Amino acid sequence: MADTATVEQNIQTVRALSNDLAGFLHTLPDDVWRDPDTYASACAEWKVADVVTHLITIAGMKTMSIQRALRGDSSPPMGYQRKSADERLQELVNLREAYYEDIFYEFNASCLRLNSLLVGLEPDQYDLPAWHPARAMDVSRLIELRAMELAVHAWDIRYVFDRSARINPVALPFLKGWLPNWLRASFRKPGDLEGSVTLRFALTDSDNEAYHLKVNSDSFSLETADLASDADVTVSLDSSAYILFLMGRVNLRRSVRRRQIGLDGDMEAAAKFSEWFVGI
Repeated sequence: MADTATVEQNIQTVRALSNDLAGFLHTLPDDVWRDPDTYASACAEWKVADVVTHLITIAGMKTMSIQRALRGDSSPPMGYQRKSADERLQELVNLREAYYEDIFYEFNASCLRLNSLLVGLEPDQYDLPAWHPARAMDVSRLIELRAMELAVHAWDIRYVFDRSARINPVALPFLKGWLPNWLRASFRKPGDLEGSVTLRFALTDSDNEAYHLKVNSDSFSLETADLASDADVTVSLDSSAYILFLMGRVNLRRSVRRRQIGLDGDMEAAAKFSEWFVGI
């Protein structure tokens, strides 16, 4: 059963993140929408306008899914078909081109519809099963996914215009707790790994906060750690970079070379992370 206070906090995080991103999008030049191919995002293969279109699309999907969950329906919507990655990308581009200069307004409208629905939910509705393309899941999990999507995709957009961009601080506590879910979905068992490798992530913006990611041939664990405990590699970085690295958004070698991330230990072992956890 979902914790009511936690879900309510996640709803407030969604509202804060969507409002903050809307404010940033409002400052962007019109060419971002009129000539989208000139503005690539930090999300592979997607332009900034594609990322915003994606956020519009999934807001609509979540609104529909939650509305149907309230009626007791968690089945796929009529006519739904799974598509390949190429088909999804082309569908996204087609929709972006259809929105054209109205993308910003569509983003605001989609956020308003979803946020209004979330605020109006009763605590006993947080546990209702709802449809999602991956699998049926509780409404509370859809809310978590929305918070994650807004936080990470906002960084994908901001990074284009500011290479020092960080994840919105509002989302950091939530994302630190969410990371194990992401890692479970992206883990690829390293069958050729003998023994285990432990990566320690020491957060430079938080006193004595550290995490151990221990990887075995068929499993992994992510736990809080003591800075004095043993690890094969210690990676020093701030909370935003820690989240972005674990979610596959930060290149370790390049970041170490640019002194954006500190590393003590075997670089080759740390670089294996991108083979063990493949972005989804």
